[in-house]
Amino acid sequence: MTLVTALVRSIAMLVAATAIIAAPPAAAQLGGVLNKAKKRAEQEVKDAAETAVAKALFPLEMENAEFRRQSPHLDAWDFGASGDMASLARTAAGAFKLQPGLWEFNAQSYCLKMGTHERTGGRGYLTGALTGKYAPYVTTILQNSYAHPDIEQRDIQVLLWGVLSGLELKYVVPKSQATARALLSPEQYLALDGGAASWVPPELSSQALRKMPHSAQRALNARDRLRKAARRPGTTYEDLEQIVVLGGDPPRSADDSVPGGRWSWHPDGYHIRYFSENYRETRIQILVGEEVSVARDELGRIVEMMMPDGAYIRASYRDDVEPYRLRKFPKLAAYAFASVEYGAPNPAGGAFLTQRYDNQGFTWVTDRIGKRTDIGGLKRYAAFENPALRTDASPLVLAQRTFDFSGARDRAESVRSHYDEAVRPISDEDFDRAIDLDHYGEGARTITGDTGDRLDWIAATHERLIRALARATETIDGLGESGDDDDPLYDPAVEVGYPVDTGHVQTRGTTSRGF
Repeated sequence: MTLVTALVRSIAMLVAATAIIAAPPAAAQLGGVLNKAKKRAEQEVKDAAETAVAKALFPLEMENAEFRRQSPHLDAWDFGASGDMASLARTAAGAFKLQPGLWEFNAQSYCLKMGTHERTGGRGYLTGALTGKYAPYVTTILQNSYAHPDIEQRDIQVLLWGVLSGLELKYVVPKSQATARALLSPEQYLALDGGAASWVPPELSSQALRKMPHSAQRALNARDRLRKAARRPGTTYEDLEQIVVLGGDPPRSADDSVPGGRWSWHPDGYHIRYFSENYRETRIQILVGEEVSVARDELGRIVEMMMPDGAYIRASYRDDVEPYRLRKFPKLAAYAFASVEYGAPNPAGGAFLTQRYDNQGFTWVTDRIGKRTDIGGLKRYAAFENPALRTDASPLVLAQRTFDFSGARDRAESVRSHYDEAVRPISDEDFDRAIDLDHYGEGARTITGDTGDRLDWIAATHERLIRALARATETIDGLGESGDDDDPLYDPAVEVGYPVDTGHVQTRGTTSRGF
């Protein structure tokens, strides 16, 4: 079905619905049936009109939003200081050759939806591939901007607005035509200069427009005003911006479930998130986790986590001290550490760095074996009676003072719900492993104190470990794709920042050009 057909059908449905609704009922008992028919007909008209307009005028909107998988279990994790992504090697097209670590880049970015707010109002962005009728043209413009630093950002934005409004290139000002020739292939230029890609459907009737949501009406109005203004030789960038970009915070809506700073998992093997309250600039963070090997003892307790360069955290446990349990989480048992040892290569060269802590701290472990089923009352922990153990080695004390076990459990629960929806039902074993990884890292961290009290290299080891845990929660037992063996590439022009509320907030296109 063509877009014109869809629009005509929408209006025809509206007329038919009006006729049905206006007809007098044959009997009073038919009133309820007709009311239901009226509501159903009105909804069908609205749905058909919205679908037709969305496909025709919002060609970058995905019919069924196939965003990258969110990673809500990372919301509370701190991955430390970020490195400058601009220092990484790049491809000729400007894509970044990613390395393990947390990286940040302030990118030149662009508004890809007219008549919407540039600010998110504190809500987060999701990431996804650019799709739709104009996606190849927009992607090419964004990608090729890296090789043309001589073209100003505002000139690229004007061209993008013209393309997204369906304005044929022969009608834009000469400067935009020159920008298009520099950034598009000859075939793409021709397609946008009177070819099929530049076709725009006729205006909707006022009756159909009234059925559209206010946000859609506003976007349509902005598109029409921009098409008219862009044809005028004297129109300035500021004139177009005033038409397209709305200031202030967007209205609140039901789509407020994603907080600012939400990570998404990219199947190439990294996490990504966006921060942007100004459409010209977007701060992008990329998290590339390291591979980590995990060794366990016969009770399923983690005894070693080792990274590729030999850095490790090893633990042994006080088996002479009974594990501590809580009524609320009977499957979890707290085991006191006998020792925790850190090791890492010396960045200055020389001997391998090591540090050991004895009789301090604990970690919660998922009890797979069911060694003890009687959880009874809260038993006094043995550390209180044993002078050989430091008092703060007690899980009871640490649970009250330094370790948020319920928060860690909540994070693991979010992993379960997250993957239940996105991949496949997560098994109990997968779930238990995710909990144990999180608890082990948190338990080891509490031993070494706050960042200011740690040895610098131990703090760095913790940062590496938390990144490895982030990667592990996505890849454990096939929950997430691990990407290729080679270092992943990140091309900002291909990934798009989609706001939580696409009806009121701009879609954000980014480039490899720094701001």
